[in-house]
Amino acid sequence: MLSRHGLRGTFYIPRSIDTGLMSTAQMRELASGFEIGAHTLNHVFLDTVDDAQAAEEISGSRAWVQDVTGQACPMFCPPAGRFNPRHLPILQRSGFVGFRTVEFLSLDWPRARHHLLEMPTTLQAYPQPVMGYVRNGLKRLAFGNLWRFVVHGFAGEWSSISRRLLRHALRVGGVFHLWGHSWELEQTQQWERLDLVLGVLASVQSQASCLTNGQVCELALEQSVGVRRAGALTS
Repeated sequence: MLSRHGLRGTFYIPRSIDTGLMSTAQMRELASGFEIGAHTLNHVFLDTVDDAQAAEEISGSRAWVQDVTGQACPMFCPPAGRFNPRHLPILQRSGFVGFRTVEFLSLDWPRARHHLLEMPTTLQAYPQPVMGYVRNGLKRLAFGNLWRFVVHGFAGEWSSISRRLLRHALRVGGVFHLWGHSWELEQTQQWERLDLVLGVLASVQSQASCLTNGQVCELALEQSVGVRRAGALTS
């Protein structure tokens, strides 16, 4: 679907998971056109294991992705977005540039955190209940996100919300970041809605670039360096 719409994307794939896996050949085929990010070796919730196992899951998943695809793996996504601050040095030592969270309703660029870039997200391709958005915002004290939901989030189901937030992002700037789980899309029959939303995203590519997660982080780093250089020139 992404290819048909001329869009880029990042796929986070663990080595093993009980919902079914891609074969090595399928991963290599996918990596020929899209970015593959690490997602632990065994889809482990990092906040439930000790530091030694967390380090193995984190560093091992990057090595595994790079070995299978033959390409660099700059991005990591902790399963369910669950991690502890003490895991960030492990991510940095493992060679990751950034990690993706499951923050809802953000239009922010990646944020610097422990020599890494933390990438928030805008919307999940999933029929999320209202309280799901509210709990996510309150947990992070992300009051701007909650206000964004008040203004744009009562449009109905997620595909309608996505169109409103995308138009808003085009007006004010920022990063519109859509994500989802393939198995949830299948279970909740969201493929048709996703196809419509991807069509909308494709239609605005003359106004905004479609980038992988790693490319967004790379651009954020370049802009950060540019700001520091400008500061040095003016000081």
